[in-house]
Amino acid sequence: MTQTLKKQEFEIREIEDYYHKFYKTQRSIRPLVLDYLFRNFCFVTKREKIRVLSYSEYERVNHELNIPIPLIHKFISKFLVDLVHFKMFLKHNSTVLFSRDQARKVIRIFLHKVYHLGPVFNYNRAKQNAEILRIKLDRLCFQPQIMTQIAVVVFITDFLDESKAQKAIQSNVRALCSCSAYAFHRTRNKIGISKSELAKF
Repeated sequence: MTQTLKKQEFEIREIEDYYHKFYKTQRSIRPLVLDYLFRNFCFVTKREKIRVLSYSEYERVNHELNIPIPLIHKFISKFLVDLVHFKMFLKHNSTVLFSRDQARKVIRIFLHKVYHLGPVFNYNRAKQNAEILRIKLDRLCFQPQIMTQIAVVVFITDFLDESKAQKAIQSNVRALCSCSAYAFHRTRNKIGISKSELAKF
């Protein structure tokens, strides 16, 4: 009876060790890997297609973060595949992105989806910035597509994050939010985003 209990306790400890080592630890590593990816490698081609990283780029991440290459490859490759699927979903369900009546709700939903896909910005601060941007857009009587608004919000949030000395590559932010360069810069110019304007956020 005692041996049985000891065996069960040992198995429970093994399961807990496995959970902490291979699940909890990986969950904490994924944001680090993706954050480094967004700030150091452009994963978007000139034609705004998603590209795969080279082995030398994986080696660079490994060198900087001291994380095994198989784990780095796992997180980055899955992220890129999920991003492609997300872009395809938006392409085939574009009507929801032009909703005016429920724009605030849809922005909250997709902002959360974007953060879940690529947790590389301060989500709580992004929610606040989304509301500030909405008020500014209402004042200008200007309503860009929802994913364009989210791209601008993520860009502003990252730009103002003092804990991040190196900012995310803009084309990566646009790709995460499935936003074209034209729509992004048109919105930036329309609302007059400069360093002085950003200080108001």
